[in-house]
Amino acid sequence: MSDTQSLPDVTQSMVDAQDLSGPGADHISAVFHRYAELFTAADAEGITQLYAADAIVRDPVTAPAVQGHAAIRAWYQGAFDAAGHMDMKVEGEVRIAGRHGAATFVVMAGADSAPFQSNTLDVMVFNDDGLITSMDAYWGPTNIHML
Repeated sequence: MSDTQSLPDVTQSMVDAQDLSGPGADHISAVFHRYAELFTAADAEGITQLYAADAIVRDPVTAPAVQGHAAIRAWYQGAFDAAGHMDMKVEGEVRIAGRHGAATFVVMAGADSAPFQSNTLDVMVFNDDGLITSMDAYWGPTNIHML
């Protein structure tokens, strides 16, 4: 964690009040980056292993929940099969509060047909073992840009 000794009192009290239980900021940040690497590699099995066995994925957050390893694996594989090669990158820093993390991703897709860019904000919650228990992806039509 960065040095917080010179923060205003109100901000310092918010930092001090956080529940910092869970896997730790370095682990959470590394999982976000690993997720992007596995997504770019279209590795549905590798992504599935980042999740707890009973995890829930909502992508986008307004979609029906996908729960459990088998369903999550099938969901990612279906996305990879439908979209072809996609290149995902973390944009900026991963925001972390306790066992919660959020990051923006930029996905370049459709190179074989109609290329587009998708911008998402993904929020993940982690268990004590460092596995993702839920992932909610915030994006909609205004976040997809034809190239």
